[in-house]
Amino acid sequence: MPKTDVATWGLHLLEVEITTRCNLNCAHCYNRTQKTLDLPLAETIKLIELAREKKVQRFVVSGGEAVLHPEFKSLAEYLKTKKIETEIGLQSNGMIGQQDLELAKAFDLIHLSFEPDDSGVRKSSTFEMIKIAQRFMKAGIRVYFFATVYPGNIHKIDWMVNLANSAGVDIGFNLCIAVRHEELQLSARQRLMAIKKLHQLHLDGRILRFTSPFTAILKGQKTDHYVGIRGGCTAGVAACVILPNGDVAPCPFFRIKAGNIFESNLEQIWFDSAVFAVLRKRTLFDNPCGSCQYLSYCGGCRARAYDRTNKLNGHDPDCILWSY
Repeated sequence: MPKTDVATWGLHLLEVEITTRCNLNCAHCYNRTQKTLDLPLAETIKLIELAREKKVQRFVVSGGEAVLHPEFKSLAEYLKTKKIETEIGLQSNGMIGQQDLELAKAFDLIHLSFEPDDSGVRKSSTFEMIKIAQRFMKAGIRVYFFATVYPGNIHKIDWMVNLANSAGVDIGFNLCIAVRHEELQLSARQRLMAIKKLHQLHLDGRILRFTSPFTAILKGQKTDHYVGIRGGCTAGVAACVILPNGDVAPCPFFRIKAGNIFESNLEQIWFDSAVFAVLRKRTLFDNPCGSCQYLSYCGGCRARAYDRTNKLNGHDPDCILWSY
């Protein structure tokens, strides 16, 4: 592998799941496991330093519930003592709200998972989450809610947005990609409705940017010929995730092993992984994806494509162009 400089990495988002421990058991969670695994603190720090050195734009600490990592407080203390240009984010189901406020201040951004109270997928309290978010904001901590849309809450998108807007808390959304739980998947009609609604809510300034690859279709981002990757699915292209056992995967929802940091270094995996190589060659995707005019700006969801076709370069059958 040739030596590379920071400009050639192209890795914008590095997520590290530091533990599988969690106090909840959400039905749509992509990291449900009976095994307790914790990534050693020293390895997490090495990855943060690498992200800083290579100018990765955002480094996300997640789990499980990251707060339950045995050395979470040590990680926060380390971050408080270091000046790191890379943005360091934390994903939490709300447990960070039970910690000392100074620990939360170690992170540049905190993502709080958000779900209506009567959810069938998890126990939650919107009242408590709003209290946590407002306490953080008062202390100068950037925070936002993030909700997953599935059949059980799609009818409450407006309700969640109104609640967050009224509380003065930013909110973002994604669509459920729990590939092992078909009952949690949106129907074609629901998916199209949700994508259109969330895209418009973003345009109206009421939610954070909605990042579904299929927004390229709503934006009319099609080209007469393939012009390289300009957007869409970032899995293995501009982002990857490291699991607590050291495995490197394209994204949290697409948990196929591309390498392992205990077997080779992340730079080698990023550039030499056969898995990532396939994901970056969009013109070799099966049709209709491979010949689509939106290919440069979309590429489909690789997690769903693999789940349905068992091929890294398979077509995405959930595309709103032909699934509705």
